[in-house]
Amino acid sequence: MASYATNADDETGQVGRPAAPRSSATRPLTRIRAVLGSATSADLTAALDEALASAEHVAVGAGGNAAAEQLAALTYASAALVALGAEGELDGESVRAAAQVLAETAGIDRAAIDYTLFSNVVTHPTVLELPPLVAAGLQLRLLHDLRVFENVSLWRRSPTGQAECLLQIGHGDVPRRVRAEARAVLRGRKPLGLVGRSTLHSKPVLRFQQVAGAVVGTVGAGDRAGERDRAKAFIHQSALALSPVLERELLLDRNREREHALATSGERRLTRLAFDLHDGPIQDVLALAADVKHLQQELYPFVLESHRDLAFGRFEDVGARLGELDRALREVSHSLESRSIVSRPLSEILHREVDNFAERSGIEANLELRGDPESLSSAQRITVFRAIQEALANVREHSGATVVDIHVRARRSSIEVRIADNGVGFEVSRSLARAAKRGRLGLVGIGERVRTLGGSFELDSRPGGPTTLSFTLPR
Repeated sequence: MASYATNADDETGQVGRPAAPRSSATRPLTRIRAVLGSATSADLTAALDEALASAEHVAVGAGGNAAAEQLAALTYASAALVALGAEGELDGESVRAAAQVLAETAGIDRAAIDYTLFSNVVTHPTVLELPPLVAAGLQLRLLHDLRVFENVSLWRRSPTGQAECLLQIGHGDVPRRVRAEARAVLRGRKPLGLVGRSTLHSKPVLRFQQVAGAVVGTVGAGDRAGERDRAKAFIHQSALALSPVLERELLLDRNREREHALATSGERRLTRLAFDLHDGPIQDVLALAADVKHLQQELYPFVLESHRDLAFGRFEDVGARLGELDRALREVSHSLESRSIVSRPLSEILHREVDNFAERSGIEANLELRGDPESLSSAQRITVFRAIQEALANVREHSGATVVDIHVRARRSSIEVRIADNGVGFEVSRSLARAAKRGRLGLVGIGERVRTLGGSFELDSRPGGPTTLSFTLPR
């Protein structure tokens, strides 16, 4: 903020010379940290600490004077608001308190601080790393929390050509006049402007110079002309910042359509395999068990009495093994049916899969679920289940592990999965290439499933172990 240099000159008496040392408690950065430094999770604490470290570098790099301190405070406030917004822990009181501290320490008008802080947040690089609707929600939340608008909403044109509300921040349902304003903007018509007792402000969100969305905000009719001009400036900046966000949302929509087609095709194949398994091998096992029982009854009279108990026991062992084989095949058949994965609670089917794995393999398996995994889409639920299922199969067949830990964490912006075992490990690149040549594409398939949904996949191992497979899916 170039205007801060004037304050620094007044304080130090000379341009570029460091100001007199401030106490830690009066530093702008310390005061901002006190306002925004609280966190409810380890990840958020780490993000805020990282933002603070970056801000300290800004203070030193900018000269260590009063202007540098103020710039560092603004840098930290912007990054902290993004981090809090990404975790859904942003509240209006904290936003306004941070803006007030920046205004007081800089000796600058609060309105200027509000606009500068908003501009810094919505153009922060981390915003574009967030899921599009989370990023858009953060921007709209700031417009509301800084009291620029009483209500503000983001719109786009639906596949049927109607005005579709993606997000709305404020009180109550979306009024008709707001919907009419959004419809007018999306169709390239003149905005409605002043309607009834409220003033509507709107701005198109452009994509390749074409209207792809609209931001609509409501300001009280009694506000001064200056306040209305201020609202226009904010909504203009918001529309510019929302353009790449809406572009990502449109691209993800198209990706979701392709992913849905691919996932549906794959799941149909697996479901068909489940039916073939049920109608073929499982029925053959049942028929074989019946034949063994019949053979036992036919041979029993011809076995010497002294050997009957032994022969009877052997037949019972064979029958028991066939019963176990039938049960195992039915479990595999059931796990291949995507309908059960979608219709039943994800936590339930994951616990069942892990328990069955531990029972069949003798490997200690620990499952930890955090957050709410039940809010995932059908494709995400199937991907999480299939990935864990395939990873456990690899642990059982190749790792030589005695313990495997499965961690599933559903966050507001993503779902994270990590499977770690204490097995012998392997050289990742060579093993994957060798498996691909043999047509064994289990781990490669997991990565492709995850990337199809816009997620990231990582496999970390070395000879001697341990091995960790982790992936993240955006919400």
